[in-house]
Amino acid sequence: MSYIDVVDEREDLQRAWAPVSPPAPPLKPRTHCEIRYIDEMDVPPLARAEETGDATFIAAELAAARSADERIRMIRGILNIIGFSGLGYAALKLDEYKQPEYAYLLRDYLSTDLLPRSLEGGYLLRDPHMRRAFESSRPHVWDMRSLVNASRKTGIDPPLRRFFDGMLESGLASGLAFSLPIARTPLRALILFAGPPEHCEWITDSVIAQALGLGLSLHQRCAAHVQAICRQDCAGGLSQLQQRILGAVVVGMSDKAIAARLNTTVHNVDYHLRQLREKFGARNRSQLAYLAGKMQAV
Repeated sequence: MSYIDVVDEREDLQRAWAPVSPPAPPLKPRTHCEIRYIDEMDVPPLARAEETGDATFIAAELAAARSADERIRMIRGILNIIGFSGLGYAALKLDEYKQPEYAYLLRDYLSTDLLPRSLEGGYLLRDPHMRRAFESSRPHVWDMRSLVNASRKTGIDPPLRRFFDGMLESGLASGLAFSLPIARTPLRALILFAGPPEHCEWITDSVIAQALGLGLSLHQRCAAHVQAICRQDCAGGLSQLQQRILGAVVVGMSDKAIAARLNTTVHNVDYHLRQLREKFGARNRSQLAYLAGKMQAV
């Protein structure tokens, strides 16, 4: 018997006599979510302060680790102390239907393949709890009953039913979710904690505080790595003229000097600089030069 069937049996019998409204039309599913995996080995121990702000105590401890394997052991140990068995970090870009278009997924702390499956199957953000967590920085506590009940509004199809049962079988029955923006990119990071208890009463204020500290520490490092990848991807999509203009900006040339060097107009240079600032998410010329310089240093 499915877990959802058990939940159904426990519901008040009066629900059977209540008028049932038709389910909302489902969002158009994506045929594919491109997943790009990242590993602790790829992520720098501690990001630059100007990119992430002050490091947390946990982030500083992780920076002192002598290797990626040691950082992995430290994080897994902290997870066990808090009471969680799984941790997921996914930087997501949504399409026009609010479904994941592509994702950067940290692989080292996944206890199962359920998170990549939920992304590929379009299940992750169908649940209102996860969507609220993704759309704000406020932490959301969940358990299996709340996931099932909330998902009934849009309908629970057989694949989603099997997914929920897989979560329960894997010991991922309750947890905490929150998200944080990744500056100068179109992505937002969703950070997920999960444990085996079927009810969420065990997730106290103390547990939430510890999970937030660990999640923020992880985000400080992973977000900087994702930013660097996005800068490289942006550079790969630039025209030859834009690359030359960007190189001239890095060395401090003015628009007039760039136009003279490239045998074009100042108006054309200004147009391409606006395009470049938009591509890199830069607020001004100085920030564009800084980001482009970092990209060239990678």
